[in-house]
Amino acid sequence: MSTELRPDPTRPEDAPVKVPRRVGHEIKDLVHPIVLRRTMLWRVGPAVVALAVVGVIAWAAFLRPPTGEALLADAVEAAGGMAPWHAVDGGTFTRVHTVFDEDEQPVRVVTERHAFRYGDDGGIVMETSAGGDVARIGRDNSGYWATLNGEPVAPGPLAQEMDMMCESDLCTPTCSMELAFYRFSMPFKLTDPGVVPTYGGSATLAGRPVSLLNIGFEEGVGGDRWTLYVDDETKLIRKIDYYENADLEAVDTPPTEIYWSDHRPEDGLVLSHRQTYYRSNGTKLEEYVIQDVDLVSPVSKAVFEHPTGNLALAAQ
Repeated sequence: MSTELRPDPTRPEDAPVKVPRRVGHEIKDLVHPIVLRRTMLWRVGPAVVALAVVGVIAWAAFLRPPTGEALLADAVEAAGGMAPWHAVDGGTFTRVHTVFDEDEQPVRVVTERHAFRYGDDGGIVMETSAGGDVARIGRDNSGYWATLNGEPVAPGPLAQEMDMMCESDLCTPTCSMELAFYRFSMPFKLTDPGVVPTYGGSATLAGRPVSLLNIGFEEGVGGDRWTLYVDDETKLIRKIDYYENADLEAVDTPPTEIYWSDHRPEDGLVLSHRQTYYRSNGTKLEEYVIQDVDLVSPVSKAVFEHPTGNLALAAQ
């Protein structure tokens, strides 16, 4: 068979010869070689695009830093989830507060019995015993009240004498117990309206990787700030930096550092039962131990009512 190329009798003599695009590129690559052949681009182009898409998806799923909301949701889920927390109508727990000397020997031990109850007939109350005296300070819908060894007393002076009030002009007699309850209810209470969680980066705590969760508040909700150290593996809170006044951060005011440990289940929730403060030299300064937690048994509303004769003292 002859391989001679014959002219097309139907094509005008001055008409350009049409060469397929692929053939033309290959001819150009032969005449002027380039590092990457055009034909190769055609072949690997779709694969490169697909690989880029997979990379973006992998980054979004595994490498992108979590949002504050997502990190808080992980911490809540690790602590049992919102469902069992919403099922709590009230409860009681004991908090043992121990202060240590520089040799880590106890120099003061105070046992606090806390009770709380939600609803219109609820409130909050703390009973503590120190030096042989039994003090009770509470709040219900009528206001604040207090007793000392069973006798009605003015709640404000008693709370100040027991060092249960801060220096704020807006401080109340139940300031200390409300802060205790707020820490007891973390991370669940951090989902309340007005709380602003943001991701603060990553760090290492005692050799374990943690993620930092900054907690701020909308204007009018709160003036303090918290940084939570969330364990990357367990998603449990292992440390808290507490700034009593967020505005003081501008002048490098150091936070109060609280180490959380002994996480155990209580009535469907996983709670930290030991919260420890350390001196700058690494020795214990003080420690709170949570025990006798009961979030199931009903708490009588009578626990939170003003004792007889206490109404006149409530405003003092």
